[in-house]
Amino acid sequence: MSNPVPGSEQRLPDKNREQNSHQPENEIKPADFLVEKETNEELQKKIKHEEGFLDDTIAKMRGLLRSTKQKPVIMPKVRDDITLKIEHIMEADLGDAFNVLTPLQQQEFKLKGEQTASLIRELLQQTKIKVKKIFALLVAWLRFLPGIDRFFLEQEAKIKTDQIIALSRQNKKL
Repeated sequence: MSNPVPGSEQRLPDKNREQNSHQPENEIKPADFLVEKETNEELQKKIKHEEGFLDDTIAKMRGLLRSTKQKPVIMPKVRDDITLKIEHIMEADLGDAFNVLTPLQQQEFKLKGEQTASLIRELLQQTKIKVKKIFALLVAWLRFLPGIDRFFLEQEAKIKTDQIIALSRQNKKL
């Protein structure tokens, strides 16, 4: 029995380590590259999605800032003579079309007509009467009626606008 050489015990494990060192513990496998590649692609998609999200959010905020708030139309509780005359002009020759509507549609049409009449009244009180705005208000109000030809609608709006302007001139003379 030979005496082992001091330190020979340590060499044997070192040799075993050297033999096993051909296969490193941190060996990179091809599958690991695929996993890393997928995670990189996922990260890029997330980054693009977040960038798109920020762009969309900024665009929405800009749209909100640029949009003007509509002023609520304040309906006067007591209507004066001019407003009543405007409403009478507006409702002329619309009886048949009004009767075709359902009761709910009739109520909506009536409320929209009252709002339009008050807006027209405000336009008539101004120094310079804006005929195009009055015409546009009347066309928008008449479009609420179903089944009316566009040309007939514009013709009715023109007739009603002329009558309202004549009413305005008549009141200014008094």
